[in-house]
Amino acid sequence: METSSITLVQTETSSKVASKISQIIPSSWHVADPKYAGHVRIGSDNYFTEWFDSREEAELERRCLEKRLSYELIKTVEDEGYYPERAKLVEEKYQSSGRTNSLYTGLNTEDVNIPNSTSN
Repeated sequence: METSSITLVQTETSSKVASKISQIIPSSWHVADPKYAGHVRIGSDNYFTEWFDSREEAELERRCLEKRLSYELIKTVEDEGYYPERAKLVEEKYQSSGRTNSLYTGLNTEDVNIPNSTSN
């Protein structure tokens, strides 16, 4: 009689948050002297500071909130980019083209022969 054993391997999947944002928000856009609060969003979680009379106070408290949440250490999918290799290639082509106008359009047409049909 043969016995077989099956080993189950548990893989841990860690998902990165899609994006993060850190900003100062006013209590109202139409009031001349609004109060300000710090806002940090990591993925779908929102964190707020208390409301302050000056923007500078809210900025300081927001920085403290970022430190408590380890904001700078959190890696996001947005940081990786959807296709980082493409961005690197385009930047290299832009730098080598000698352009200074910040226009990236047409970089591939300058040094690549594009066929008239896509049947190939």
